Amino acid sequence: MAIIGDLSVLKFDTYEQYLGSFTRIEEYRYLGSKRLVRAVVKLGYRTNATIYDEEEFYVKKKKILEAINPKSIITTLFSCYLKGKDPALVALAEREARNMQKKLSTIIFLQIRQSSGFDISGYIDYADSLRACSLHMLGAANWRAIFEGRTLLRPNRTHLSFYDWHSGNVSFNHSDNYEVMPLGSSLTFKHKGDHKIISVTVVDSPHKDNMKRTFIQSPLYGWVVLYDHVVRKPS
Repeated sequence: MAIIGDLSVLKFDTYEQYLGSFTRIEEYRYLGSKRLVRAVVKLGYRTNATIYDEEEFYVKKKKILEAINPKSIITTLFSCYLKGKDPALVALAEREARNMQKKLSTIIFLQIRQSSGFDISGYIDYADSLRACSLHMLGAANWRAIFEGRTLLRPNRTHLSFYDWHSGNVSFNHSDNYEVMPLGSSLTFKHKGDHKIISVTVVDSPHKDNMKRTFIQSPLYGWVVLYDHVVRKPS
């Protein structure tokens, strides 16, 4: 069956990259404002192609990716392989089914000490990581091995957020479920399903009721923070 859709959106990781593909260097010179250049692009003056707004871009990209890699039905949860009583893994096992059913959306925060003595940390979309594992995607976490205790879950540059404490390098990535919204010194995520804002700052936030923060001390991982968002139906 032919895949219906604009495959060109797959070339871009973010909406900013997508809009940037329709601009030229001289436009910044003449208009002098990135915001103005992007506004002109959205009006369609630079191309005959349809220019998608931000939500359309991510929806179309997601549908095409799902057509290429259809979601498999997981009959056995990875957490059935849980061995031991590490509290972080127990907590994740308790959340797996609801995350896969999209009733709950959990973001995992980890800070791991490497053999070099320097830390790496990151925010991980749990459901997105589980799905990547079930589809055997390149670089996906091996959740069966994680629950069996044969390997550790580690943050990396493909996750929602990644920070290398030695080099100071930081990266952000949208996932199937979240759009990353770095705001100044704080970091927030917008759930793509119900558009609720998830703030991971410890400072009081107007969005604090959108999630529940749970701190877990784990012998395997040290301190782990889970941000649980009960997914609501889109309005």
